[in-house]
Amino acid sequence: MSAWSRIVLACVLSLAAGQSPAAIDCSRPKSGVDWLLCSNDKVALADHIMAIAFRAAFYRAEDKEALVEDQERWRRTVRDACNDVPCLIRVYQDRTSELETW
Repeated sequence: MSAWSRIVLACVLSLAAGQSPAAIDCSRPKSGVDWLLCSNDKVALADHIMAIAFRAAFYRAEDKEALVEDQERWRRTVRDACNDVPCLIRVYQDRTSELETW
């Protein structure tokens, strides 16, 4: 089984177990992106997969502070610029790929 397959399987199992992949309070979404994360399973899964990739990159990174700053920049300038599901899925997939090279 490939690494990507293991990541997807872990995400699916955590969703099946009732664990919310979104790290936001879905009872009170604060933005359009938050609302999309809470209301669309595909976006929530993409967020969860990216979070796993970020965690792995964090453990590998020599400069953890730079990685965290880059992630925050990505969230503000790329993710938060999306206003629909296809955009969010695309930027999450792109970011997941970027994080795999950190």
